[in-house]
Amino acid sequence: MRRVVVVGLAVLALAGCAQAEPETEATLERDSSAPAPSISVGAANIPRITPTTTLDVSIAGGEVTPVDQRLEGRVGEEILVTVSSDAEDEIHVHSVPEHSFPVAVGDDQQFRFTVDVPGSVDIELHEADVTVATVLVRS
Repeated sequence: MRRVVVVGLAVLALAGCAQAEPETEATLERDSSAPAPSISVGAANIPRITPTTTLDVSIAGGEVTPVDQRLEGRVGEEILVTVSSDAEDEIHVHSVPEHSFPVAVGDDQQFRFTVDVPGSVDIELHEADVTVATVLVRS
């Protein structure tokens, strides 16, 4: 009797394993037309930087807008400047670290940077000789 019980349990265990495998294979076969999920190792640990301060600049017919706009930001957070221009120029950011970006003729040119030291940060256009904004960067 004991031998029958042991053999019966062994058969049940094998039957359970045998049933589990075909279901898994069938599931994989059914889903094979779906795109495979992409796996990015360590992606969850990479912080995504989103702009907290944005500035839209226009250079058209020799006129620059805005002029001396006041903005606020935080140390280490991204600042995004979008420029639409009909003339070449250069953006200079007086911050730590300093940044310079060449402005070409074109729309929606994006320049991104961060500031490491709190304080007042001027964003200038060199050729136009205009301060477009001052960002008060807090820690």
